[in-house]
Amino acid sequence: MVVLAPGFVRSRWQRSVLGRFPGLGKLTVSSLLSETADEFASVALIWIVLVETGSPGLAGLAVLFRRFPEIVSGPLLGAWFDRWSPVKLTAIGFAVRGIAIGGIALLSVVGTFSVPVVLGLCLVMGVTNPLAKVGTRVITPMLIPRRELQVANGVLTIGDQFPYLVGPVLGGSLAGFIGIWSLFIPAIMCLVATALVLGVRVNPALSPAPPASPSRKKNSFVAGFGPLITVPVVRAMMILTIIYFLSYGPLLTAIPVFSEQNLGAGGAGYGAMWSAMGVGALLGLVMVPRLARFRPAVVNAVGATVWGIILLPLVFVHALPLALVIMFVGGFVWAPYASTEISVIQNAVTSEQYGAVFGARRSVIVASSPTGAALGGLLLEHFSGSQVVALSGLACVLGGALCLCLPSVRAEKPVPAPHIEPEPEPVRVSQE
Repeated sequence: MVVLAPGFVRSRWQRSVLGRFPGLGKLTVSSLLSETADEFASVALIWIVLVETGSPGLAGLAVLFRRFPEIVSGPLLGAWFDRWSPVKLTAIGFAVRGIAIGGIALLSVVGTFSVPVVLGLCLVMGVTNPLAKVGTRVITPMLIPRRELQVANGVLTIGDQFPYLVGPVLGGSLAGFIGIWSLFIPAIMCLVATALVLGVRVNPALSPAPPASPSRKKNSFVAGFGPLITVPVVRAMMILTIIYFLSYGPLLTAIPVFSEQNLGAGGAGYGAMWSAMGVGALLGLVMVPRLARFRPAVVNAVGATVWGIILLPLVFVHALPLALVIMFVGGFVWAPYASTEISVIQNAVTSEQYGAVFGARRSVIVASSPTGAALGGLLLEHFSGSQVVALSGLACVLGGALCLCLPSVRAEKPVPAPHIEPEPEPVRVSQE
């Protein structure tokens, strides 16, 4: 029988990126709580507005107010991270989100539910959302040396992936079960996230020096877009990201139609397919440390191509179990994309530009995904659900192949891994 030596598990933990950089754990948990609360509230709020007003249009307007302001506020607020404390700004983003969600719940509980006030609070959340979304990407390089950013970003991405699995399920079920009181849950989660992120201590040796005259910076709105266009590898990654989100968007409208037309599974099949992809995406994060040994931009270009190829067979599938397998594998392949792209940007631009660049990136993503979903709706007017799925997959294949042809993508080399002393072999004790 094999017995691990005492302290072996502790030694493994101490050698991991979480064990060596405790601040990363706090940042990941705070992001996990805040993003889960955001997904929870997104679903619960739709239900509650429908119950309170009976108007699907107002429910849709609440969602619009919570998302689209980021297109403008992302570049503006992102630039703040290059001037002031990223930890405090991120905490403000978490706190505003929690207070606004709690405010909507309180209005309904006391019987003063007002549509203009609710839409105003949704607008506040939409405007300040980049503080919560961008902050973690700016703080991470202040905790972790550059050579380990890709692995650290993979860990942090758990806070992005897991909420998509549990947030909507919790929000939908609890909103239907306990009504408006359910919104107090994400509000509390955001406040706990605020307390956690305030406990994060950055490494002074890794923190950029504050600019000498922050008030003299001009064109803060467009400052972050400059590197997205002028830095070759970042430009290539953003081209791929835009193609990725534009081609992913149609799936949001095509999958429910596909589930009904091809699988005959209706809403249950629709939910199961996205759940399968979510589970695959969460498990796929284990590949991030292994993929860190390869050229990161190539990893993403190949990943986009493979994701598209995996998606194409859905056209011929008429059985839900097989469709779930395909979505699971697709999620597994897709998982490393965000952390790898973020690592490429962090290593390609100066630390003084992180906030502005990630704010601009957020603006691009927020604009791309709904545009893709709207495009999918238009395509469904003329094509079947399976044909739109095929077009989506083909667009990813072509986008990935196009980026592989760019010299800047092939030239980007992996950052050398840190040297860590080999860990001791476990003691093997044989029992007769």
